[in-house]
Amino acid sequence: MDEPIKLLKLAESSTLAELTVSGEDEPLKVSLETVYRHRLVEGIVLTKAQLATLKEEAALFQCDRLAARYLAMRDHSVGELRSKLRRRGMQPPVVQVVLKKYRDNGALDDARYALAVGQSLLNRRPCAKSYLTAYLQKKQIRRDLAAQTAETLLSREDDDKLAAAALEQRWSRFSQFELETARTKAYNYLARRGFGYQSAKVAFDQLWRQTKKESEDQNI
Repeated sequence: MDEPIKLLKLAESSTLAELTVSGEDEPLKVSLETVYRHRLVEGIVLTKAQLATLKEEAALFQCDRLAARYLAMRDHSVGELRSKLRRRGMQPPVVQVVLKKYRDNGALDDARYALAVGQSLLNRRPCAKSYLTAYLQKKQIRRDLAAQTAETLLSREDDDKLAAAALEQRWSRFSQFELETARTKAYNYLARRGFGYQSAKVAFDQLWRQTKKESEDQNI
């Protein structure tokens, strides 16, 4: 005959309750709402079905608290948060419930997140559409939304001006070389940032002329 399953200890704090159950290696951490809803008190005998339910609610509570902690630190895409929760051992069905909760209440919004992250990147490191799309995909934004966001953010931008702004940030590294070496390095850098040949040429020629003129003015 199986030993009865008893709730040996119930320790409440302001945010959660820890349930010490006979036969379980670790206390179950659950919400206070779970305690009140199930009318839990020390010494009661639990059925196997009740214990299974409490374990499910404990897993959901743990996953929810972890998700809330991550979101309090910074915004995440749905994919980023899913990956973090899974790496912490949260099971897929539980993760899906928690993700739905935060999507429904607006805390998780990939469209909003993509716009904010994309604009932040453009402010710090100007780039072209292909680079921005790839960058957003690395943030686990789905491909179509990443491409749409890049189009939205860059629809009014001029590629030549963006390329010049991007190159200007690194210009001190390139302007010290002879013309052809500087050109090659600058073109390669801008290509990695997603810019085409024509925009790279316009940007390089503009900055090279500017550097040459400043050098001539200093020698007068």
